[in-house]
Amino acid sequence: MPENPRKAAALLLVGALILMVAFATSYVGAFHDPTPRHMPVALVGTAQQAQQLNDLPGQPLDVHAVADRQAALQQLDDREIYGVYDPSANTLYTASGPNRAAATALELTVNRVLAEQNQPAAKVQDVKPPDSADPNGTSLFYVVIAWVFGGYFAAVLLGMVAGNRSSTRNLAGLRVGALAAFAVLGSLLTLLVVRLAFDVLSGPFLALWAAGALIVFATAVASSGLQALAGMAGTGLVILLFVILGNPAAGGAYARPLLPGFWGTVGGLLPPGAGVDLVRSILYFDGARILGPIVVLVGWGVLGAALALWRGGRVVPREQAEIEAAAAAAAA
Repeated sequence: MPENPRKAAALLLVGALILMVAFATSYVGAFHDPTPRHMPVALVGTAQQAQQLNDLPGQPLDVHAVADRQAALQQLDDREIYGVYDPSANTLYTASGPNRAAATALELTVNRVLAEQNQPAAKVQDVKPPDSADPNGTSLFYVVIAWVFGGYFAAVLLGMVAGNRSSTRNLAGLRVGALAAFAVLGSLLTLLVVRLAFDVLSGPFLALWAAGALIVFATAVASSGLQALAGMAGTGLVILLFVILGNPAAGGAYARPLLPGFWGTVGGLLPPGAGVDLVRSILYFDGARILGPIVVLVGWGVLGAALALWRGGRVVPREQAEIEAAAAAAAA
């Protein structure tokens, strides 16, 4: 029991107020104005034609010229760009399955330019449409968020039951192992439920299972490590990084080129954004550009495990605590 429960309660309420305001700031800041910002696009044509789109006010597009349509479409397959515009056929190639908002924003931007030039709207060819069971393409994002939530919630519950910091390094290792087992099982059960009940995330099962396990594990162990490092403050830091900042910056509801600079920059460096990138690559792009998000998630997992093991065994034994308390009382 804290020596001053009123002071402890006041500090907790102040922390809750800070997180509440931070939540509103982060989500509204990320989503209040979803417009293209330097969205990578290929144009089948000349550099001069591409420059006309690059000179748009606010620079919504980052366009480079490609001589061959197939080469441009290959860049779309490789996740290097968000769309291809071919002026000779007045056709815009988009990929709405990975992110409908990005495809819609690109279509609106190109058609606005064509309208200003008194030209007809571009024909749209969706080369990567969403699944019929998930026409808005949001299931991917919410499953990843569920995996992230499961990871940090498991770490928080373990901290409540066994303490934020393990009493020995062996116990810290066992905690990391328990979180690994939880990640494998949690990813499997979640994937089975959403596939069997709703027919979504119907891509390669083993790859998605492994991706989910990595997302849960990285989040859980990073959360456990931060709690071992900073206790209750570590829990607040986890919520701030993974929920308040990480979720809106993940590029799920809106692709990161539609987010303001800060959110668009940090999103891929946090587990929610890296998880969305990883699952999106597996589902729609045959694993293209998969290494980056894996490195990010592994990095968070390694950092968390290192912190948990380093702080393991640094808890003062009960007998030593009693001796120190008695000595302090005698000194007083």
